[in-house]
Amino acid sequence: MLSVLKSLYRVFRIFREFVISLFFILFVLICFAIVSLIQSDTESNNQLPFDKGALMLNLDGYLADNHDEFGDFHRFLQSELGGESEPVKISTFDVVRAIRKAAQDERVTGLVLDLKYFEGGDLSSLQFVGKQLNEFKATNKPIVAVGEHYSQQQYYLASFADKIYLNKVGFVDLHGLNYSNLYFKTLFEKIEAVPHIFRVGTYKSAVEPFLRDDMSPEARQNASLWINQLWQQFSLQIAQNLAIDAKSVVPDPKVYIEQFKQAKGDDAQYALNRKLVTELVTTQQLNQILIDIFGEDSEKGYRHIDFFDYAASLTDRFDVTGENKIAVVNVEGEITWGESDENSAGSDTIVKLLQQAQDDDTIKGVILRINSPGGSAMASELIRQQTEALQQAGKPVIASMGGMAASGGYWIAATSDKIIASPSTLTGSIGIFGLAVTFEKTAKKLGINEDGVSTSPLASQSTLKSLPKEQSEVIQISIENGYDRFLDLVSRGRKMDKTAVDNVAQGQVWLGSTAFKKGLVDQLGDFDDAYAITAEIINQKRQSEGKPAIEKFETQWLIEQEYDLLSQVMRDFKMQSKVYIARWLNLPFSEQLSRSKDVLEKLNDPKQTYLYCLNCGSVK
Repeated sequence: MLSVLKSLYRVFRIFREFVISLFFILFVLICFAIVSLIQSDTESNNQLPFDKGALMLNLDGYLADNHDEFGDFHRFLQSELGGESEPVKISTFDVVRAIRKAAQDERVTGLVLDLKYFEGGDLSSLQFVGKQLNEFKATNKPIVAVGEHYSQQQYYLASFADKIYLNKVGFVDLHGLNYSNLYFKTLFEKIEAVPHIFRVGTYKSAVEPFLRDDMSPEARQNASLWINQLWQQFSLQIAQNLAIDAKSVVPDPKVYIEQFKQAKGDDAQYALNRKLVTELVTTQQLNQILIDIFGEDSEKGYRHIDFFDYAASLTDRFDVTGENKIAVVNVEGEITWGESDENSAGSDTIVKLLQQAQDDDTIKGVILRINSPGGSAMASELIRQQTEALQQAGKPVIASMGGMAASGGYWIAATSDKIIASPSTLTGSIGIFGLAVTFEKTAKKLGINEDGVSTSPLASQSTLKSLPKEQSEVIQISIENGYDRFLDLVSRGRKMDKTAVDNVAQGQVWLGSTAFKKGLVDQLGDFDDAYAITAEIINQKRQSEGKPAIEKFETQWLIEQEYDLLSQVMRDFKMQSKVYIARWLNLPFSEQLSRSKDVLEKLNDPKQTYLYCLNCGSVK
């Protein structure tokens, strides 16, 4: 009886928090609208509440290509509602643009990397920001990293600083990389679901999560290859920044234990002994150090402006005027059939943006910025067809790969004029599979049976009935055709022999550095390199037509529409709901299961055929 009462009380608390949160959000919505109107005048004059001091890079969230709309509002809700909602999505390109502006801004006397709430990002994004930090240092303005502790990705950025300060009770968590994936074979057996998997002969490992409970030796070998290469890049950069041996970034366990004993189990002292940090300080000591460097403000702290306020003064990269523009179309998240949402790239939305670039005479070329594990085969091909239409219209398309451009992400890039990948990009995964899950056994166990008549076995399809043999054969033929088409596209786009493409395909995942050696990528580089190549190709084409070269291009990021404030409020409320429910249920593996559930929901291809990198799991 007591447990029942406790459960009822939990339900009551959740309902109460929902109601309170809803009314609070509606109240804040009105207040925020008023404040936004007041702030708009200030922003239009490009004035900042800042005279001189440091730019504080308080990256309270995670790096992505796109950013959250109404990010300030989201952060405000997050702090007011307990700080337990999802972290804010911060655009890597906004961070880089802010650092570039700060380098030339006489008011900015240095950078402070305050990474306390930084959730990280893929290595390509970290490398891009790191490059800009090095360019900032060339202006002789100091970079200072501060932290009570440093996660592995936080420390990667901190290692670019001139000085790294750590609290005396803190630690630096460098441990290497781990790759993992979830496997569902036993789960399907327990719920008596029947997965129907369709694949090409040698293309096996990509569908393992549905067929196994562990990683096959072949998949393990492929994953070990790229994750070790990824760690080499990660650790080598830290070692270069600190002027130490790369092997000592994460020492052998025996060496680590011995050194940790010498530090008497003191994590902070251990980090100092290994020269991972410059100095151990208290909060008060750190504040005084920053005041000595940047001056004191009216609140007895150091003079600074935070990143989000400073980024608000940047020019709008989505609203650009000019006669000579390079457009950027961003494909981020799973590729789905239909419209995009904040976490996926819908074919309808991306095709519209590409069509807009084709119709706009001021746009001379397009950078297809890809950060995706793939998804729907149909959606991927619809996007690729529109990129090819752009090329036929005389506008070059350059694929710029971010942290991941695998399977469907590679498909849409395959016939681009050039493919530029970061050395740490996860790419390849050239293959296709079909997936259908039926629940006839589950239904029967529950006493549910479905029966009826049809004019053809192909018409008799239901999730509560076994998949007809004829339908299975149709899907398998379609999958084999899809794989062959994938090989053809890569062969044609990269000018490779089809057999050679097949040798590096079969669902294998490669880092950009390896993909370059195997001919799948034209050049290694970041977004800046892709931009320079796009401008070069445009001018080469113009000169071949007897037209003068364009000296300066404007850059316009194309976006269909910004999310309205009400949509953002509902999104925040939805995230809070997830937090409350997860807290109440307190389920193990909730984060991993939620991520897998989201992926399965986005597998919405009308033909149930997918160009999706299921092997591109979580790397931490």
